[in-house]
Amino acid sequence: MPELTGHLELTCGSGDAGRSRIRRQSVSVPFHFSKPYWNGRTLVAQVINPTAGLFAGDTLHSEITVEPGASLRVTTPSASRVHTMPDGRAEIRQTFRVCEGAWLDYSPAMLIPQKQSRIRQSTRIEVETGGELFFREILAPGRVAHGEIFQYEEIDWECDLIYDGHLTARERYSLRPDNASIAPLRSPFPAAFFASYYLITDRCPADHDCWEKIRTINSAQVRLGVSRLPRGGWSIKILTENSMAMAKSCDNLCKVLSGILPGLTYSDRYQ
Repeated sequence: MPELTGHLELTCGSGDAGRSRIRRQSVSVPFHFSKPYWNGRTLVAQVINPTAGLFAGDTLHSEITVEPGASLRVTTPSASRVHTMPDGRAEIRQTFRVCEGAWLDYSPAMLIPQKQSRIRQSTRIEVETGGELFFREILAPGRVAHGEIFQYEEIDWECDLIYDGHLTARERYSLRPDNASIAPLRSPFPAAFFASYYLITDRCPADHDCWEKIRTINSAQVRLGVSRLPRGGWSIKILTENSMAMAKSCDNLCKVLSGILPGLTYSDRYQ
C-alpha cells in the first residue's frame, strides 16, 4: 500500500441570518469533506476517510478553526480503523482553535486499533475566553467481534488543552498490551471501551444540577468520572463494558447537556 499524507483545513465563520458557513477549506486524500448543512442551531460537517483505514506510514494532519460568532459540529459517519502493520506506524496530528463567542462540537466515531497496529496521535486545542467546546474521543480495545481485544502494538497519545492562553489540561500516555499500561482499562472490564471528553463553557457551574444527572449514568456496565479543570472547564472520562454501553452512555451525556448548550445535539447516530 502506498503511504498517504493527507490534510484537512477548515475555517468556520459567521454568515447571513445568524447561520455559520465554511469560509475556507483545503482537503487532500484520504480526507473527504462532505457538504455541511445548517440544523437550525449549528453547522454540521462530516469528515470521511474513504479508504479502508490507516496503514503504516499514513499521516493525517487537520486544522479546524471556529471564528467569533460561528457554531460548528464535526462528526464522522463511521469508526476509524488502524490496520495491522508488520512495522512502522500511522500518525494523526490535529489542531483546533475556538475563538471568543464561537462554539465547536467535535464528536467523531470511535477509533478501532486492530491487531499489531501502531498509531501516534497529537492534539492541540486552543479556546479563547468566551469560546465554548465539546470535544470527544472514543477508543475501542480492538475488533472485539473478531476476538481482537487489546492486541494492538502501541497507542501513543498526547493532548494539550489551552484555555484563555493558559495550559489547562495535558494528557500523555502510551498504551501497550505487553506491559502494565492497559491495566487501568482492563481492571473494571476485560474488553473496556474508553471515552475522553473536554467541556469548556460557563453555562455549567459546579453547583449545576446537570452534574448529578450525569453521575447517574454510572451503572454495573459503566464507570464515569468528572473532574474540574484548574482554569475552567471539565474533563469527563467514561469506561464501559462494551460498545453498546458506550453508545448509550454518550447519548445520555449529550442528552443532559443539550438542554444547557444550544449548539449540542444528541440525536445523531453514534456508530
